[in-house]
Amino acid sequence: MFKYLSLNHLLKLKYLFILFIITYHFMGFAQKWPSLFDNEDFIPLNAADLKKNKNITPYDFKKMEEADVRKKIFDSFYFIADFSSSIKAEEPRNWFDSHKNPAQSLIVGFPPTIKRPTVKIHFPVYNLTKLAYFKADDKYTSKLNMCQEFWLQNRLQNAYDCFFFLQMELATDKVSIESIIRINVNILHGFFLIFLSSNDETNLHIWNANTVPPSEREYTDGDHYSIARNLFSYITTRLDDTIYFPKNKEDVIDPIYKSIFDSPTYFKLLAKISGEKVTVSLLPEPVEPLAWIRTVMPVVYADAMAMNQGWLIWQRAFTSAGKMEEFIKKFNYPSPDISSPLVVAKNVTAKTEIFMAPKNNTDLLATIDLFRAVAMVSSKDPTKAIEYIASGISRKCHPDLVSLLFTLSGDIYFDLDILRWARRSYSWSELYNKDFIEKAPASIFFGAESAYWQGQYDIAKRGYERFIKSVGDPEFGPWARLRIAEIAELNKNMDLARTIYEVILKNFDRHPASQDAQVRLFCMYEKKLTRNVKKVEYKKVLDKIKDGRDVLKKQAKACLLNSDLVDMTEKSKEEKKKTVVEKAKEQKDRIDIYRNEFPDSEFLILFSQRLKELELAEGTLLAEKNECIKLIDYYNKNRKKLLALEKNNHEYVSGLKWDDLDKTKLLRCSAFLADLKIWKEMRKTNIGHDGNAMHEIFYSLTTHPSVEKAIEGYQMLKSTSADWGKKVKFYEGSAFEMTERKDFWELLTLQKLLKYEFVSSVSVKTIINSVISRDLLSRPDKIFETQVFCNWMLRMKDQFNDEEWDTIATAKTTEQWINLIFNEKEQKSHLCDATFAKTLLAVSITRPTLLRDKSIFLPYLEKKGVANGSEEWLRYVQRLERVRSAQDVEVQGIYQKIAKEAKDKFAKESAQAWIYKNIEKEVDKLLW
Repeated sequence: MFKYLSLNHLLKLKYLFILFIITYHFMGFAQKWPSLFDNEDFIPLNAADLKKNKNITPYDFKKMEEADVRKKIFDSFYFIADFSSSIKAEEPRNWFDSHKNPAQSLIVGFPPTIKRPTVKIHFPVYNLTKLAYFKADDKYTSKLNMCQEFWLQNRLQNAYDCFFFLQMELATDKVSIESIIRINVNILHGFFLIFLSSNDETNLHIWNANTVPPSEREYTDGDHYSIARNLFSYITTRLDDTIYFPKNKEDVIDPIYKSIFDSPTYFKLLAKISGEKVTVSLLPEPVEPLAWIRTVMPVVYADAMAMNQGWLIWQRAFTSAGKMEEFIKKFNYPSPDISSPLVVAKNVTAKTEIFMAPKNNTDLLATIDLFRAVAMVSSKDPTKAIEYIASGISRKCHPDLVSLLFTLSGDIYFDLDILRWARRSYSWSELYNKDFIEKAPASIFFGAESAYWQGQYDIAKRGYERFIKSVGDPEFGPWARLRIAEIAELNKNMDLARTIYEVILKNFDRHPASQDAQVRLFCMYEKKLTRNVKKVEYKKVLDKIKDGRDVLKKQAKACLLNSDLVDMTEKSKEEKKKTVVEKAKEQKDRIDIYRNEFPDSEFLILFSQRLKELELAEGTLLAEKNECIKLIDYYNKNRKKLLALEKNNHEYVSGLKWDDLDKTKLLRCSAFLADLKIWKEMRKTNIGHDGNAMHEIFYSLTTHPSVEKAIEGYQMLKSTSADWGKKVKFYEGSAFEMTERKDFWELLTLQKLLKYEFVSSVSVKTIINSVISRDLLSRPDKIFETQVFCNWMLRMKDQFNDEEWDTIATAKTTEQWINLIFNEKEQKSHLCDATFAKTLLAVSITRPTLLRDKSIFLPYLEKKGVANGSEEWLRYVQRLERVRSAQDVEVQGIYQKIAKEAKDKFAKESAQAWIYKNIEKEVDKLLW
C-alpha cells in the first residue's frame, strides 16, 4: 500500500514517527518524581538512617507524607550553612574534557556550556488600603484626618496639597520628629505617595519646598516613589523605635494588617514602582494613633527594605530588616494566610520573573532573608548569602518560599562550579515542593545541568525530561533535548540520540542547539557515507555552523578526518605495493593538514596517539624485513614509544603494530648480534621463552661457554629432528638473518657451537671433536651429509684406528670415493670430502685392510692405470705378494703388466727383475 506514496509523504511519515517516539519517550518521566534525587541528599544522622537511605528510591516518595519528606530535608540541610565545609573536595565542571578522556570527546565533542540566567526576584512594596480616623484632640490629627478624607474620596490633588502643607506646618511649628503625630503623618504620607505611584497617578500639580504655588508640569517618574522611600528610610533608621515598642505583647488592628498584604506593588526600575491598581476604604471605628503605628510598622520596615535595594543603599535595607524582625516579636499578629508568597506569569519559562508576595509574618521574615541573600550574591559574597538562605529555610515558611531559597543556594553553588552541592540544593528544592518547578522551572533545568556536568547522567536525564514535560520553554527546551541526546549517545543508545537530534533540527532549526545537533548527526553518519556524499553533507554542516561556536567547526572537521583515516586504514589492508612507512606517511600528512587549519584544536589529542604510532612505522618495517642491526638501533632510540605501541596495538596501517611477533624478532636479532642488554630485557618479557631449551643452550654458550654446554648443545641439536643435517647444510649456504625461521635457535646454536670449538684450546677441541666423531661413526651415513660434520671428523683423523677408517670408507660408495680423488670439479665443490678421500687413500696405502683395498685402493689403481700409476701398482703387488706368494697367479699377472706397460723406468725395471727371478718360463722371453 506504501508504493504509491510520494517522497514528501514518506518524509512526513518519518518525522511523525520520530515525534511519536520522542513524545512516548518523555510521557513516562512524570512517574519518576523526584527527578534530581540521589540517596546522598538525605544526610544520615546515625547508622540506622544510613541504612534506610540506601533503600530509598524516587518511587518511594509517592508513598511518603509531605511532612516526612520535609523533615528529612530539615534534618539534612543544616550542612548547607557551613559553606567552607560543603565545598571541600568538590570536582569542578568539565570533568570529562578531551585531555582526560579523549576517547569520549568525539562522541559528544565539547558540549555547550549553557549560561544560567539570573532570574529576577521582585520584592514587594505594600499599599495601605484601609484608612482609619484617629482619636486625638490636637489640630494636627484633625488635619491628618482631613487629608485621609480627600484620599478616600479620590480627590488626589487635594490630598496631595493637604499632606504637603501639613508637613510644612509641622516643620514650622517644630513638632518633634519622634512624636506620635509626626510619625503618623510621615507614615501615611509615604503610603499615599506609594498609592500614587502604583496607580500611575501623574496628572497632579507638584509643590516644591519653597511653597511656590502649584503649577502643572510634566510628571517625572519616580518623584512620588523617591519621596516615599526617603520618608520610610528616615522612620526606620533615624527614629528611636522604643517609643512605640510595648512592654508586653499586644494585639494589633487585624483589618489593617491583613488588608496591606493584599496590595503589593513592585519596582522594576529604581525610578518607578508599579502594580495592580488599588483603592482605599475606611474602618468603621476610629483607632488610637499609637495602635495604628504599631500595626503598620512591620510593613513600613518591609517597604523601606524593598525600596532601598540599590547597590549603594543596601545597608539601610538591612537595618530595616533587622528592626522588623525584632518588632514582630512584640505583638500578637493575625493568623497567617497560607497562600503562596510567589506570584509568576501564567506561562512560565526558565527566565520568568518571580514576584514576592508574602501574606504573613513568617513568610515576610523569610522573604527578608531571601532579599539579603540576593544582595550578597550580587556583591559576590556567597558565604554570607548561604547564611541568610539557611536562616530563611529554618523559619519553616511556605513550601514555595523554602524551595526558592534552596534554588538560590543551588544557583550559588552552580555558579561556583560546586556541582555536587548545586545538584543537592536543586534536589531539595524539588523534594520540598514537587509543584515548585511550575513556578520556577530554572531550578529543575540547572539541577539537571549540575548532574550532567558531574557525570550523573541518569539523574540529569530525569531532570531534563521533567523540564520538557512541564515547561514549554522555547530557549531552554531545545538545550534539554540536546542534553538527553548527548546522554543517550554516551550510553551507546545511538538510535534514540539520532532521533532526538533529528527532531531538534526539524522543530528548532533556528535555535543554537540545532548547530550541535547537525554536527553530532554528521559525526554519527560519516562512517556510513560514501566519499562523495560525505563531502556534500560536510558542506551542509559548514553552512549550518558558520556563525556557531568555533569548537563545532573543529569537531566537524575532526569527524571528517577521522572518517577519512578509517577509510585509509581499510585501504591499506588491500594495498600491496606500498610499504608500511609509505602508508603511514599518507595518514600523517592528512592529520598535518587538519593541524595547520586548526593549530589550537581541542580534538588534536584524538589523533596524537595515532601520530605517535604512525611515526613508529619504520620500526615495524625493520622487524618485518629482518634488518637486525637497524632494528636494534631503532629500538634503543624509541624504546618507550614502542612499549606504548605494544599496549595499544592499533593497526592504523596494515602491518603497523608492535606485538609478540615484532618483539620476538627483536629478541632474535639481539641474540644474533649478541646485544646482551636488549637480549636480557626481552628474555624477561612474555616472549622470553621463545626457542625454549635450545634458546637456553645458546644463551649459556654466549654468556658462560663450557665443554659441557657445547656437548649438550650438540646432543640437543642432533635430537631436534632426524634430518638435522639438512639444517646444517642450510646454515652453510645462507646469510642467516632469518629471524622468522622455526629452527632459528637451532641454527644459531650450531653457529655458536662451531665458533666455540674454533676458538677453544686444543684440549677442549679434542674433547668436543672426540664426542662428536664417536657419535658420527655410529651413523656413517651422516658423516659426509654436511661440510660441518666432515670437518669435525677430519679434525679427528689422526685418532682413528683401522676399524674406524673402514667404517668411514663405507660412508660413500667406491665410485664416490674415486670421483672425489680424480674429479677436480667435485674436489672444488666438496673440499672437505675431497680432503677426506685423499686422506683415506693415504691411510689405505700405509695401513691397508682388505675392506679398504677392495673399496678404495684397488679401484683407485684401476682408475689410474698401470702406465700412469706404476709405482702405486708396484707397492700394491709387493704387499700382495707378502700375503700370498710369488707363485700366486694374480701377483705374477700384475708384475707382468707393470713390466709391459709402466712408463716409469724404475718400476718397469723392478717388475722385470722380479719376473726374471720368480717366473722361469718368462726368463727366456725376457732375455730374448
